[in-house]
Amino acid sequence: MATKTVKLQTFAPTDAYRNRLLRVDLSSGEIRAEETAPYLPDYLGGRGLAAKIVWDEYPEPVEAFDERNPLMIMPGALTGARAPYSGRTALGTFAPQGHPYTWFTRANIGASWGHELKLAGYDGIVITGASETPVRLMIRDDEVSLISADALWGMDTLAVQEAIKAIDGSRVKTLTIGPAGESLSRIATIHTGSTSVAGQGGFGAVMGSKKLKAITVSGTQEVPVAHSERLRDLFRDVAKAVQGLRGMKQRVAQINERLVEEGGGEARAVPCTQYCVTPCRTEIRNAQGRHFDQKWSGVVGCVSGLFGGGRGTLYDWDLGIHGTLELNMHANRLGLNHWDILVGIVPWLRSSQAHGLISQINGVPMDWNSPELWVTLLDAMAHRRGIGDALAEGGWRAAYQLDLGVEIMRRYYTGWGYSGHWDGHACFTNHIVYPFWIVSVLHWAMDTRDPASSTHGYVQNVMHRGPFGWGGRGENPITWDHMRAIGERVYGRADTLDPLSGYEGKAIPAAFHAVRSVMKDCLSTDDQVFPLIYSTQTEDHFLRVGEGDNAFDGTETEAHLFAAGTGVEWDPVEFSRAAERVLNLERALTVRHYGRDRAMDERVVPTFEYLENWENPEVGRRMALDAEQFRPVMDAYLQLRGWDVETGWPTPEKLSELGLPGVHAPMVEGAKAAKTQLPELPPVDPVIDIHAEGEHG
Repeated sequence: MATKTVKLQTFAPTDAYRNRLLRVDLSSGEIRAEETAPYLPDYLGGRGLAAKIVWDEYPEPVEAFDERNPLMIMPGALTGARAPYSGRTALGTFAPQGHPYTWFTRANIGASWGHELKLAGYDGIVITGASETPVRLMIRDDEVSLISADALWGMDTLAVQEAIKAIDGSRVKTLTIGPAGESLSRIATIHTGSTSVAGQGGFGAVMGSKKLKAITVSGTQEVPVAHSERLRDLFRDVAKAVQGLRGMKQRVAQINERLVEEGGGEARAVPCTQYCVTPCRTEIRNAQGRHFDQKWSGVVGCVSGLFGGGRGTLYDWDLGIHGTLELNMHANRLGLNHWDILVGIVPWLRSSQAHGLISQINGVPMDWNSPELWVTLLDAMAHRRGIGDALAEGGWRAAYQLDLGVEIMRRYYTGWGYSGHWDGHACFTNHIVYPFWIVSVLHWAMDTRDPASSTHGYVQNVMHRGPFGWGGRGENPITWDHMRAIGERVYGRADTLDPLSGYEGKAIPAAFHAVRSVMKDCLSTDDQVFPLIYSTQTEDHFLRVGEGDNAFDGTETEAHLFAAGTGVEWDPVEFSRAAERVLNLERALTVRHYGRDRAMDERVVPTFEYLENWENPEVGRRMALDAEQFRPVMDAYLQLRGWDVETGWPTPEKLSELGLPGVHAPMVEGAKAAKTQLPELPPVDPVIDIHAEGEHG
């Protein structure tokens, strides 16, 4: 195709917001800009902006690979400004990975791509349509071009970025897909840098279906903020308050010791996004590959360390740090979702192998200590070769398509097409015990994907920063008395953070952190750090920001940052109300599009009705979810939300209270239509615990 370039108009910006949305229709080639002022600040930005646009423009859902499916890329309200942990970008689309429906959901990506888009003068991008041939979108401030990507099609994610830098200069930032996205794998990812990924949802396949290989941006404008000195002081105070929350120094030292044993390489801690003050990822350089004859450099983060094995029954192989990095980078180059592979697909295949159901992958014996097996598996999924054609659909769909260990697969997939994540049951990599995973049940029940950004805020921090984790050690170890006091202060009830509390009080933190998830994706802030609750520096272990008369509770930080950046002087209650508005609009979308209700939410409950993977030492035995005891907890959650307890639908009163008076009627009408048009869902069978007593991952 011939290059098409358009010079776009600008609109009067406001502090932090650029007041410009880029619209691209790949079918017609139309490129235009419109104001975002009608949406902001009411919908905050990022995830909220995406939800509002979909509500307004999509009264009915579309399928993931329909050319009408919008790919939305939305930096946060403070992305581009010097705010602590700002820089992340929210993405939204009708996601291929979703099941039983490919409903509209979200992903998130770090590094500095979103920062660059704000510097170019945009609050977001909405891409619709599909090109007949591969294309690349190039954004240079007001100038936007569609360029042929024929020469890039087939390249891996890192090769694409290097090729574009050779053309457009080293300063440009690029989002791209690999072969998995081109082959429409439902677990295909979108990448920038070496390891920043929009992982869950299959967003890379949406780009592939549109023949959109890459989006490159270069910006030269400043992002003004309302109160620069105030924001600078907040940056300093937050950075001081969160010191000690990560503890990467010891981790990096251990990795460097092992690298010496393995023959070379070096490691250091690096941030995952712009303005991160507590780096959490490990960059490893010059590590010799075990399969490919080359040295690798890249970042290992999140679940990617499982490529190396060495973590219990399900992960009992050992490929070392060198093998870990190599497979991590190979999967990144191909554009594959590490989480679904390592927490869902591989445990399902390993357990199916143990039950005598499968013994080879495309002719290669299933020896998990063999790099050849791993490379064969990853290549097969990315290029849809042999069994990889089914595996490219993600583990949930693949099991049914292959008729291979369906009941085994269900043991590792909590719901909605996503493998376990902070649930204490399906996932063997996140250590969490009863009663804290009761909050996870609620988050899984109410979401459209794995609810990591909600569960991280509660269960991850309880387990990591409470007495069961590193918070229980040191000169001033945190105790359960400390935790109960923090529960009283943050959630209004001590039993919200009591290891012996059972089901009591768990609806409250579930409701609290679902709203906090929205805040994180709209500002944006670091999902692993916010909300700011726990401290290693205070006597009572509760985090406060600032000193003296200017100090405030850490849980109010998001509102303070938003006000300093945008000049919108909402107090914490008003800011929380805006985030709740977004959450309610997202819920209304699933009701309108698919008739989603409480009965559908409760389809995840069987995933928790068998013994948990680990034992709470305060309880002294492993526990399973009791559906009868859980029912009042969900009642309480829905009441806290202001949603109807029977249907799970937002009430007209709640929607009006949040400034959404026109939402209820179309939501109900859409739900009625959906229930007549969509096929009836099959019953949910109990999930069988295939692991022997005491056999932990």
